[in-house]
Amino acid sequence: MKYLDIVEKPIYLGKKRHMTKPRPNKQDFLKKICPDLNFSILFEKLPSILFFAKNTKGEIMMGNELFVRHCGFESEEDLIGKNDYDIFPSELAEQYISGDEKVMASGQPKMNIIELFPNYLGDPIWFMTNKIPLFDHNQEIIGVCGTCQSYEQSSNFIRPYLELSKAMDYIKANFSSKVTIQELASMVNLSTRQFERRFKDTFKTTVHQYILKLRILKSCDLLLKSNTTIADVALDVGFYDQSAYTRFFKKFMKMTPLQYQKNKLAT
Repeated sequence: MKYLDIVEKPIYLGKKRHMTKPRPNKQDFLKKICPDLNFSILFEKLPSILFFAKNTKGEIMMGNELFVRHCGFESEEDLIGKNDYDIFPSELAEQYISGDEKVMASGQPKMNIIELFPNYLGDPIWFMTNKIPLFDHNQEIIGVCGTCQSYEQSSNFIRPYLELSKAMDYIKANFSSKVTIQELASMVNLSTRQFERRFKDTFKTTVHQYILKLRILKSCDLLLKSNTTIADVALDVGFYDQSAYTRFFKKFMKMTPLQYQKNKLAT
């Protein structure tokens, strides 16, 4: 009588063992994606998110509907080819372009940038911006793209903003009047020193610089109204005289109010 060798399967107790599988490669997956796939459509349905893409010349090549409307245009086609100087005050345009150039030069993303990003009406709004470089198939940089989200609506930064919101609302409503740090601090139950430190940590600028920028930004629209003198504009936005206004305007805008008027009215 022959005996059969019976090999029993091992019995595993506890957690079920799995064969180790090779980890999928992200880059291999991305290479398979159709180059014509338009990822930007994902940003069309995200609330409060502005999306843009620019080439190395700083010309806007893509923008979602919110970005297009924020810049004062009716369609993406109208916006394509424009640069920051065509849309924003010179001082802000220089700031945006400088940030783009740093991202493209380093080839590294730049995240959580807190900056003023006025809409087409000139209303100053704080935004949190994220930027990444764009590469072609040869790993050459061809531009930069990014997202902007209203700082007030950003869940990551809503707490520090809300802590200062009463003071910020007061500044926006009274920027042309004398605003003291003492009264702003008292609105949010902070000492003067605490308020100054909290404001700078949150908005990356001082209270004084913010109010000055706000006055200059608001004055840009007033300068383009007919029958308005530069002296009247200076007084309307809170400067004591035209010379002080001109000095600060030139500091922020890199040109005088008169030059700004001539440049804008000529276009």
